[in-house]
Amino acid sequence: MKSHHCVLAIIALVSISSAQSEQTNSGTRGCITGVGVARQQECDSEVSKQVGSGSNIILLDGGWQLVKTKNPSGGPDAVSVMHVADAKRSDIGLAGLSLQCGRQGIEILLIILERMSRGEPKVTLTSGNGRIAVFDASVVQAGQALLLPRNAAEFATRDWQQANELSVEIEGKSTSIRGTIPIGGLAVAYRLLTESCPAR
Repeated sequence: MKSHHCVLAIIALVSISSAQSEQTNSGTRGCITGVGVARQQECDSEVSKQVGSGSNIILLDGGWQLVKTKNPSGGPDAVSVMHVADAKRSDIGLAGLSLQCGRQGIEILLIILERMSRGEPKVTLTSGNGRIAVFDASVVQAGQALLLPRNAAEFATRDWQQANELSVEIEGKSTSIRGTIPIGGLAVAYRLLTESCPAR
């Protein structure tokens, strides 16, 4: 069973690393497959240190979190909002959803706990109103995240803001992952994210 805090911290670390174009610290790699109680506690402690170091985390309605992290290189801060997947309705390989400030606008990533090989996996997202969107995603962050194309942000500004959940289907060359991510409260989270994006 996935540790909620550990998964949330992994989402934060991958999102932060993606925004800063750095590798996730190797100290969290065991969190991906660790399922024992002792390993979960170890994982929670490690990722809390990494996320907490230089980070400002704000809890938002609906289970969203706004995370602002100082760039150690002195560049723009990494800013994202994220939500964990519903563990009871998702494969263990799906961690959650992250929306982050990118160089060309808001970027959307699905964070996964199973490393996926390079390629363009097919991602199908169905919002609560039945609207289906299909994307060819890019595998980033050493296979820990799937970056959706730029036009995915249009759904986050329209259809998804009125939905309570997002159904996810990921089809890779050798892996398929399915799950559900609660997204109620996205409208407020998205607005706060855009207001917090650093000037580029």
